[in-house]
Amino acid sequence: MIKDQRLKILLCSLLLVGCTSTAPTPTMSPTPISNLQSPTSTPKPTLTPTLIPTPTPKIKQLTSGGCCVNPFWSPDNSTVLFVDKPNETATAGIWGVKLNGEPPQLITSQVGIFSPDFKYVAYPKATETVIAEVNGGKQWVVREAGGRSISFSPDSKSISWQVSSSLVNFDLRTVEVWVANVDGTHAKKIATLFGGSVSWWLPDSTKMLATVRKEANTDPILNILNIADGKLTPIAQAPGFRGTMLSPDGGWIMYQIAFSGDANKDGIWVVRSDGKDLKRLEVFGSYRWQSEGKILFAPLENITGKQSHRFIEVDAATGNVRALTDPNVTPFRIANGDWNLSPDGKRVVFLNAEDRNLWMLELP
Repeated sequence: MIKDQRLKILLCSLLLVGCTSTAPTPTMSPTPISNLQSPTSTPKPTLTPTLIPTPTPKIKQLTSGGCCVNPFWSPDNSTVLFVDKPNETATAGIWGVKLNGEPPQLITSQVGIFSPDFKYVAYPKATETVIAEVNGGKQWVVREAGGRSISFSPDSKSISWQVSSSLVNFDLRTVEVWVANVDGTHAKKIATLFGGSVSWWLPDSTKMLATVRKEANTDPILNILNIADGKLTPIAQAPGFRGTMLSPDGGWIMYQIAFSGDANKDGIWVVRSDGKDLKRLEVFGSYRWQSEGKILFAPLENITGKQSHRFIEVDAATGNVRALTDPNVTPFRIANGDWNLSPDGKRVVFLNAEDRNLWMLELP
């Protein structure tokens, strides 16, 4: 699953990690395929929401006092987690509030990147990358990572990190991709990418999504990187891949193209992981995969005064749109696009723009 990637997105801004220079090695080129898809000027339009009665979801306040940006969920969907220091005497760290109304409790004082099973936390310490057991047990140093941020595999048994050749323009740098066991053993370099990087682990923990350029001034190619042999299998080529997200079962990939200079290419795109069914969605806003093939959107709309945000569900295969909330029935306003979806896809936690507290919305 992709829960560790969500945690990484939320917490990576808290971790400023170093990057050392290494001599570049020959860049791996993706295996060519004849049907590699690129964005076209005539994307298939997404259907507009059908006029059917919208369910009334339950909404509940979780915190008080104005706190808690960047919330995320525990793996069992029972607790909303966030970085906080409630008062001057309280311990700063990861706090959690259960959905049953209990007051927030300190979970751990260590802030970092958590494994999907929430058993481990990784964090930089000077020029070292440390992994510790969340329950306060063992901890160890992954020396080859050298203080860099790591990513946990979905099964929490492996880790990966990247070593950039320099701090030059992203399009021109060479990036080494490394993997190791979660305890730091058997560290090895599996690929060298030119003008690219790796992002999401696939659910089976044996592959990752990676972008690479064949040469400078060319559009990047999105690939599946096989960890065992370093082979790259291309999926799609585009002016850029922002906000890439993999569906829960790994069958779909969603990404955003922005500032390409072509209005017909800019937008949010979906493609199957085998490279088929590439299409642009006629919906724009913040997004998460709700389930396999289903996308939850908070559409970007002109919200002024007391107007409310809303959530819609988009089917990646058909483009069908279903309204999940009605602003006239369940009004709410999300602050700064700060919301997150529970692992089971049934609840949303968001930072309320009105009182700056965390609220929970149960989806129909």
